[in-house]
Amino acid sequence: MEGSSREKPAPPPKSSASPHPSSHAPLLIVSNQLPMRLQKDADGVYVATWCGDRLLASSMAFSHQDLFRSSRRKMRFLGRVEMDVPVEDHEAVTQACAAVSCIPVFPTSTDDSAAFDRFCKGTLRAVFHNMVHPSTLNVHVLPTLDYPQRLNDARQAIDDMDTAWASFLNVSKDIAAVISAVHVPGEIFWLQDYEVTLVPYFLARTNLRHVPTGLFLHVPFPSKQALATLSFKTDLLRSMLLVHHIGFHLYEHARHFVDACESILHLPSPSMQQGQLVVDNNGKRISLTCAQLTIDPARVEKELASNAVRDDVIRWRQLFPHKLIFASCDVVDVLHGLPQKCMALHQFLQKNADFATRVLLIQVGIVTTTLGSKIHAEAVRQLVDEINAQYDDPVISFEVREERMTFAERVALWRVAEVFVSTVFAEGLNTCPFEYIAAHRNATGIAVLSENAVASRVLHGAAVVNPWNVAQIAEAMDAAVHMSLKEKEFRRDCDIVSIVAHTSLRWATTILTDITAASHVSPRKLEAMTKPLTDVTLLDMYRKSRGRRIFFFDYYRTLAPDVMSDFGIVWPDVPVDVLSSLEQLCRDQRNTVFVVSGCNCELLSDKFGSVPGLGLVAEHGYFIRWAKLGHAARMEKPWELYGDVFRVNATCGKWREKAEGVMQAYVDRTNGAALEMRRSSILFRYAGADFKFGMMQARELYLHLTAAFEGWPLSVIQGKDYIEVRPEGLGKGKIVSQILNKLHKDSTAPIDFVWTMGDDVADELMFDAAQSCADAMSIPQVLTCTVGHKDSKAKYYVSDHAQVVSLLASVRLALTKESRYHSVADMQSILAKHVHHVPQVAYNSATLPVDSVTRKNSSKALRHCGLAPVMEEEHKTIELPEMVSSIIPPKRHRTTWLTVVAVAVVCGLIYRARRGWTRLIAATMKLAKWKWGLGMLAFSCGVWWQRRGLGAKRINGG
Repeated sequence: MEGSSREKPAPPPKSSASPHPSSHAPLLIVSNQLPMRLQKDADGVYVATWCGDRLLASSMAFSHQDLFRSSRRKMRFLGRVEMDVPVEDHEAVTQACAAVSCIPVFPTSTDDSAAFDRFCKGTLRAVFHNMVHPSTLNVHVLPTLDYPQRLNDARQAIDDMDTAWASFLNVSKDIAAVISAVHVPGEIFWLQDYEVTLVPYFLARTNLRHVPTGLFLHVPFPSKQALATLSFKTDLLRSMLLVHHIGFHLYEHARHFVDACESILHLPSPSMQQGQLVVDNNGKRISLTCAQLTIDPARVEKELASNAVRDDVIRWRQLFPHKLIFASCDVVDVLHGLPQKCMALHQFLQKNADFATRVLLIQVGIVTTTLGSKIHAEAVRQLVDEINAQYDDPVISFEVREERMTFAERVALWRVAEVFVSTVFAEGLNTCPFEYIAAHRNATGIAVLSENAVASRVLHGAAVVNPWNVAQIAEAMDAAVHMSLKEKEFRRDCDIVSIVAHTSLRWATTILTDITAASHVSPRKLEAMTKPLTDVTLLDMYRKSRGRRIFFFDYYRTLAPDVMSDFGIVWPDVPVDVLSSLEQLCRDQRNTVFVVSGCNCELLSDKFGSVPGLGLVAEHGYFIRWAKLGHAARMEKPWELYGDVFRVNATCGKWREKAEGVMQAYVDRTNGAALEMRRSSILFRYAGADFKFGMMQARELYLHLTAAFEGWPLSVIQGKDYIEVRPEGLGKGKIVSQILNKLHKDSTAPIDFVWTMGDDVADELMFDAAQSCADAMSIPQVLTCTVGHKDSKAKYYVSDHAQVVSLLASVRLALTKESRYHSVADMQSILAKHVHHVPQVAYNSATLPVDSVTRKNSSKALRHCGLAPVMEEEHKTIELPEMVSSIIPPKRHRTTWLTVVAVAVVCGLIYRARRGWTRLIAATMKLAKWKWGLGMLAFSCGVWWQRRGLGAKRINGG
């Protein structure tokens, strides 16, 4: 048993307090569970003891006990403890763990911790081993249950998926929080296995995103079809791509990861660099290393010499004398092929009846709490009993246990076994085959391995079989027992050479070297070419300009988000924040703003036509709608044909027919692709196709079109998800040069600021043109910005469309403060920040979906939120003191004096007619009831006095 006293816990690797150079930087190893055993002694004090085999729950045996025995690295381990610890005991457990260089993580919720374990072992582990979605496992692999029960279990699993994913997020966030709290400068983060794949996402939201971080998966990576069964597959992949280095045991695991990135995230194909795959994620390069972890043979030899192992070997030989032992230790589930192994042994014995009394298969099964392990163990037990019943002596010894075998127990079993048998269907890290070979360094033994076992790629002396082919497994068993001694020794020596050449220490050193290299090389190379654009830099350059400012913005993926659907590209609406920012820029007489796009005129007019004073360029400069200022900005402006119509219609349009025919052939053979016809060009779009296949077709089409139109005055352009054929005279670079030259000649004020921004290959020409014109015209400030951190000719970059919106909003708010009036979008932000300061006004509680509201229906959305839209003509530049003293009160003041003058005129006329106040009063009382006359006179005086007092109070700010 694992808690046996025969295996003394080894101390953790010693750390050094001396300064660490880069090759000996401190290391923080992060895993799901800490490699230690936590217990309470007789006095109720927590005691932590080292247990290296527990570092990875997915492995049969993986120890860091001697991993860095010759290294001077300071190592710490971070993860969860195996038991639930009360909150009041957290401090005591932390101190106990510190004695073995461990840092515990206590999830904030016990329910989250339990759900996290179920989710990892039941869902992620199954999918990573290329199984179907876990919600259907019971339906397919547990035939002992009745169908309604299996169906209910599947339905319950689907209902619980959202809750389990939320718990997975919460625990990952807790782990990242502890990492951030205990981090020391110069430390390297090394994440271990699939349970912590989401931790990089939360680390990236802190100031630790530039810390060298590596992730090593000790399980197979699933195919894209298996990964597609997870609704959160995109989040999982994006989180993994936030590290600097990812490690896999086999190339096929890395290939599955690359395929998933290409098909799901639409990333380009990886490149090779110094023996590593390099994935480009929007400019950030992630290195992939394929390296198999083996064992340390010296540790096996040392364990074989111990008294505990010697006693176990003697016990095994006395228990089964004169037996030729086949041995294996597997987790009992559908992945390890135990029924196939038992049936193969039965078939071998039927063909070799003389071995029925000499052969014994010792199968140790580890029962877990997931994937129907206990039910599967009962099924295997029943099969073993049926096979043993056909022989005089039992031929299979099936031992079921809930805890893993200790290292000493495994080595003793391997030493007495003549043949090691593995029939796994899918497997990650399993060092048992390597331990078996190392245990037979001075003896003979043969390993029969499944072709799906990771060890079969390293142990070339093993007999490799198809785990689904029972007859082939039986033939391999037959060959193993009849193999000559010389051949066994030759196979053993080949495997020993492989193990000695790839020890665990060498593997760890290689991976850590790759992590350090990946974290230092790729970011610095990009940062040397482009710098992040911040609002401080932008506003500083904007405010320094005193002359004319020119802006060129791309439409798709720059001003508008990247929106994909089942039908390919859907041209998105521009967010109302962006439209408000563009309108604010256009109001300044010194600003000239253009949206430069390859889209047609109708689309740009629909998306940007509501912004007064905005210039539009369609089809890469073939059409242009100039920006108008003043009152003419609100008038509908006609499109002008600005391209070379003669070049477009050259050879009577024969080039269009030829290009259309070639492209249509590829469209017919590429599901999801489409042909887009424009007035000036033709495009092959494959955004709706399978991305990897679409890229292959696009590369082939590009070569085909380049050869077909060699010598023609045409350009073949390869963009992100399209191939375009157009005349040579068109392009964003040329139209930008023409606009700048025209404005330079026509304008009396000099141009001293140019800002160009885009994301595509076509926008690189725009960056070149802007810089060239700036050099020729002596423009002092040129800001070229690309969307996405990638290799670009631009000087600056922004991360994504959201940052573009933020930068434009910062410019808009700066202009708003300078001009003392607010736009519609500003009213929304001001209301959101200060609504609690206006208690007497009740606003509608509905929120305004800014990102999804277009300009044409923004007024309706504002009314829905209790706001009235304000047009530009209603804004007035008025100083604040004048606003208080002269807007509302003067209107009241004029009304009061008009009343006084009217009363005075009436009284004067009556006085003149009656000759005096006495006659006036007498006449009044005489002509009508005297009480009524006095009442009316008093009422008039009171009204006049009240209005006078109210007006004075308003004027004084009351």
